[in-house]
Amino acid sequence: MTNWIPQLERSGLPLYREIADILAHDIAEQRLAVGTRLPTHRDLAWRLGVTVGTVSRAYAEAERRGLIGGEVGRGTFVLPTRREWLVPREPAESSEPGSFIDLTLNYAITGTEAGSLSAALSRLSGHNDLDRMLRYQAHAGGAVDREAAAEWLRTTGLATAQPESTIITNSGQHAIAMLVSALARPGDTIAVEQLTYPGLKAAAQQGGVHLVAVAMDEAGLQPDALDAACRARTIRALYVMPTLHNPTTITMPEGRRREIVEVCRRHQLPVIEDDVYGFLKDPSVPALVTDLPELGFYLSSASKGFAPGLRIGFIHAPRREVERVAAAIHASIYMTAPLMAAIVTQWIGDGTGARLAAEKRQLAAARQSLVQRVLGDGRFGTVLMTDPASLHCWMTLPPGWRTDEFIAVARQRGVGVTSASAFAMGPAATCPDAIRFCLGIPDTAAELERALEILTATLAARPSPYLSVV
Repeated sequence: MTNWIPQLERSGLPLYREIADILAHDIAEQRLAVGTRLPTHRDLAWRLGVTVGTVSRAYAEAERRGLIGGEVGRGTFVLPTRREWLVPREPAESSEPGSFIDLTLNYAITGTEAGSLSAALSRLSGHNDLDRMLRYQAHAGGAVDREAAAEWLRTTGLATAQPESTIITNSGQHAIAMLVSALARPGDTIAVEQLTYPGLKAAAQQGGVHLVAVAMDEAGLQPDALDAACRARTIRALYVMPTLHNPTTITMPEGRRREIVEVCRRHQLPVIEDDVYGFLKDPSVPALVTDLPELGFYLSSASKGFAPGLRIGFIHAPRREVERVAAAIHASIYMTAPLMAAIVTQWIGDGTGARLAAEKRQLAAARQSLVQRVLGDGRFGTVLMTDPASLHCWMTLPPGWRTDEFIAVARQRGVGVTSASAFAMGPAATCPDAIRFCLGIPDTAAELERALEILTATLAARPSPYLSVV
């Protein structure tokens, strides 16, 4: 391993950019030869007196330029590089002071994913079964991929997951669409929480399926309200997110889960449990559908736990329903892309997936602490709902603020958040004046803190009486 130490000039650029630029310069000047092994993230951070996250982001930027590549267990190495690649590029999303900070998308990148992908692709290139990845696969996924997926689901909350009941999809959103297609026909009704994931609303609309809202309280879905809905009409399925609910962050307590299970048994109601955020809980929370083996459909996604561009999802279905769900996949995309599934399978098997999930848990915990410090006192009359493990927060606005007005002012000041209307079901009059904001997109804690301070300043300012005048 080289003793390479960049001489930082504190030029005003973000430190990660300066480190990446110096690395490019030293490669261009042949101070770093092809194949040179660079210092570890932690070692270089210690030598430079910066955070490990800064070095991780610098290496990720250098990897994006094609300068270096990482291999799990071996390190990070200088790659053969075309001369034009040594010119610094602008980042895809500016993080310069004064730029817009988007808190509307719910995912996190910690900086090590790109290196992990490079290592995975390098390892896959040496496999002797690449030909298999170019051929048609079983609609439910290959046997090896289903085995790995079941192993992953057992760690996230479904301890009873089995490969023969596990199905590979092209993302969590695709899993939702396939379950809506398999369980309901156009004109049928699915029950949902009164605040629900917009992707489910889109899938239902696409399939001509009606949604009926079921009331919630501080513990999540209300069992009496679900029972009343089932008595009032024919409901084909229940879609529910009992762990780190999106958008409220509620995790349904054990007693409430038992009550919901009892209602579903009474009405023989299939349950779609969306647990894409379950990996953030440590220890994991047992899945609601664990006690509904004949009625429960459990879904998760590598896109949340590993990386958003890794479009692989998982469904665990009752054994007798696997073929029906596989038929929906056949009718939509025929099969999940084998190469993408192979990357996920490798990451589950070699521990990369567990490491990435752990990094995201650490990120969530650190950023939730920041949220509590900046916004947690409720001094403006807000009600902040969150969880130490969550990558998003739900905030009810103080009297006087309408959601659309607050969002408009926050956006003018440089921060994007999501309106309650994106999640609400039922009449517009019942939609709360509330927002969801996400913590994973800002590259640094300082950038998130700046966004939170902008939200604080917006709350401190009384809404203009002219905002509502059209």
